[in-house]
Parts: sequence; C-alpha cells; structure tokens
Amino acid sequence: MKCSLCNSDIKDRKSDNKGKIYHICHNCKLIQLDREFYLSREEEKQRYRLHENSAENKGYLKYLNSIITNSISPFLKPENRLFDFGCGPEKTWAGLLKGKGYNVSSYDPFFDNNSEWINKIFDAITAIEVFEHLLSPAAELEILSLCLKRGSFLIIRTMLHNNNWESFLKWWYREDPTHVSFYSETAIMYICRRWNYELVQIKNHCEIVLRKK
Repeated sequence: MKCSLCNSDIKDRKSDNKGKIYHICHNCKLIQLDREFYLSREEEKQRYRLHENSAENKGYLKYLNSIITNSISPFLKPENRLFDFGCGPEKTWAGLLKGKGYNVSSYDPFFDNNSEWINKIFDAITAIEVFEHLLSPAAELEILSLCLKRGSFLIIRTMLHNNNWESFLKWWYREDPTHVSFYSETAIMYICRRWNYELVQIKNHCEIVLRKK
C-alpha cells in the first residue's frame, strides 16, 4: 500500500480493540484508516447533516471566531479573496467571513459541488475541519496549491496526533467514522516541502497556517 500523502510504501498496519485497521506511514507519519472501514458516500453525507454547525449554534460561532482571531485576522485583510474548501451544508464559516468583509467563495463535494473555483487564484484557502476527511490528501493539495500565488495562505484546521500509538488509540478525534486521515507535525512539514509552503504557525496543535513561497 502507498501513503496517500507522500506515496511511500506502507508496511505498518495496526488494529484497535474494535478491529479497525490503520496504516502508518513512517516517512510523513500520516495515519490513515483502511479503506474497508470507509463509509459509503451517502452514509458520509448523512453523517455531515447531523453536525450542529449552523449560525444558530452559539458555541460553534465562538469556535469559528476564535479561528478568525488566531489564524485569519493576523494575516489577511477584509478585502482579500478567500476560498472555503469544504463548506458543509450550512456554509456558516463562509457566511461569518463575509460578514467581516472578506470576499469569499466556497466549495463542497456533497453540498456545493461546483467547478467555478478551479483555476482561480485566491489570497487564502481555508479548510476548516476538512483534511481529516480526505481520502487522497495529496491529490487535493495538488489542486489547491495551483489556486494560490506566492504570498497567499493555506489555512487548515485539523487536530494533529503526537506519533504515539497508545495515545492514538485513546484519542476521541478518531472516533468519528468520517475521519480517515490523521496528520502530525511531521506530515505538515512534508506538505511544506512538497508544495513549497512556509510554515507560519501551528496554534493549539490544530490551527495550521502555511504561506506559499
């Protein structure tokens, strides 16, 4: 099996106490759920509809505003062009950014499957709670990187694992059946090298800001 991020040969596979199998890349440290355990596309879509990510959820809005404070406002101006990759059914993140003056367009393979964004150039691409769902992260990163110019930002929000299998087994983040790809700081640094990014920050072990060189 090949790693879906760095294409290295993966020979290390481990199981949890429920029999779910994970593949561990010793090059980039990506941990990926075996494809046998992926949901169908319809099951995955229905799972996303259960998320309480609407603008009426005050806790969710507080969470999103903290990302703006930490990882958007320090680097981007309100007139900048932002692209929300993986907007979900509610488009709450895009709506919040628009309310703060940003020029925002969006895409989601399940809920806003348009091709208008391809070949456009943005000042920043945001992927908020998206990368853990990607079946083929390298393929997605290849496309996204073509939409960024020098000095533009790729802003990712996904929780990073600490390269410890015992900790991973106890980690609540892997319990969501739609979470299939788990990254570490090593994986983020690999992304920087391969797609020519500078690491600007990793905040709270989950908010990653990369700048295109």
